[in-house]
Amino acid sequence: MAKSLLRRLLPGFSLALLLTLGIVELGKTIDEPPLIDWDEATYAEVAHEALISHSFLDFTWNGRSYLKKPPLLFWTLGATFETFGESEFSARLPSVALGVGTLVLLYAMAAGDFGILAGLMAGLFPLGFYFFVARGGRECATDAPLIFFSTLAVFALSRMRSRRVWTVLVGAACGLALLSKGAAALIPLSVVIITVLVAPASVELGFAGLITTLAVSSIIAAPWFVYQLWHNGSVFWTTYVKDETLLRIAQHLEDEPAGANSTMHTFFGEVKYLWPLLLPLAGLTYAGFRSCGWRILRSIPIPARIWLLWLAVALASACAVQTKLGWYVLPALIPVALLGGATIGAAFTQYGPARSYCRPLAIAALSLLPFTAASRHALIESTFAQQRARSRPSYEMAMRAVAFAAVHGGGELYFAGPALPTMVYYSGMHCHFVSPSEPDFELADLGGNPISVSYRELVLRDPSGMVTAVDNLGDEWNAVGPRWNRAKGLDVPALASPDEDVRPVPE
Repeated sequence: MAKSLLRRLLPGFSLALLLTLGIVELGKTIDEPPLIDWDEATYAEVAHEALISHSFLDFTWNGRSYLKKPPLLFWTLGATFETFGESEFSARLPSVALGVGTLVLLYAMAAGDFGILAGLMAGLFPLGFYFFVARGGRECATDAPLIFFSTLAVFALSRMRSRRVWTVLVGAACGLALLSKGAAALIPLSVVIITVLVAPASVELGFAGLITTLAVSSIIAAPWFVYQLWHNGSVFWTTYVKDETLLRIAQHLEDEPAGANSTMHTFFGEVKYLWPLLLPLAGLTYAGFRSCGWRILRSIPIPARIWLLWLAVALASACAVQTKLGWYVLPALIPVALLGGATIGAAFTQYGPARSYCRPLAIAALSLLPFTAASRHALIESTFAQQRARSRPSYEMAMRAVAFAAVHGGGELYFAGPALPTMVYYSGMHCHFVSPSEPDFELADLGGNPISVSYRELVLRDPSGMVTAVDNLGDEWNAVGPRWNRAKGLDVPALASPDEDVRPVPE
């Protein structure tokens, strides 16, 4: 009786534990300013200007056309801004919610085929991946909806064997992933297509089901892309298709191009804390070889085969893209969590002679994982603090500009240096950014009048034409932020000093 009651309560308790840990970890700094450069402040500003202009198809940033990203995140931000008001909380809420949703999907996928423990582990493992915690949950970024809908697509794909109605959900999820981050959504779509072509019996989707999936995906995603091509033809083609998609695939666009092996280096840096899982994996491999011999691959459960394909497609895509930004490995980390959870679950459910060595190896792995995860957690938190500190100087300057503008009746800002999205968002004013080659130079305002500005200096031009110096980025940085600090062990952008150029345009 007691065992029966425990079995009924265990799934709910496990899911509640996962939800609690996910919300605490991903929502930890949800209301902490500032929204960081580059992406958080950029996306929030795009959504802010969309609300001001009531235009949710033709986006702008700093008053200029913005065609670098698909619209789903901006639509979501617009909804949270309208509901809760503009704040750091509202900007990050969609990403946190989608990140927690991804953890729940991972739990459901692994638990459905490998048991509750497998589901719990699969849901917890991503909380040790920096790029999932950052880009897939805590930060306002397009990666969170991409990862959620990609995971939803594979989840629905693995449920095809039970009901064909999942076909529509696969297509809808792929379409929403396309509206989240464009070409990156081809990863789950490729998994679907390859699965149907190579192993159709594993999902029972069939060619007709594949056509349905592609049709639903197109119905959801195509209208926005067609609209942009129709209304912003050449600009959309040059900005989004060429610069943001094709050139990122074909060329190095980083300030400092990464080496060919940087993707694998980043990937292994993210997953290496899971090395204790090699113990039960070795036990399962030995057990499989003893029972199936060289046909061991045929003994791999169908869901795990799909996840292995997902891992291969995502990792190959990240390696193939020539622009090697660290978070491009994020789509490959999700199937790793699933496979890790499946390894633990399968090791505990072995029977016969294999049970005598697989289970102890799984227990040993579970005993070691808290120690490897603890060091990872500390590294993630310190890196977050550094990334937040990087954007604080421009945030402080923006807030000082707001105070100056209140005294002078508004105006526009001029900054001698690279574009700083945090300054744009928090100042609430139009900002002119110029990167000069000389330490001192003259800017011409919109009326052609010369404005003398030193390098990295911010000035306010009020409605009467009077120019007032607001602040200098170098001075502000020295006052409130570290000059230089590099996060060891994580392939993330290091903090830039005021004497070092950062990215010239917002991501």
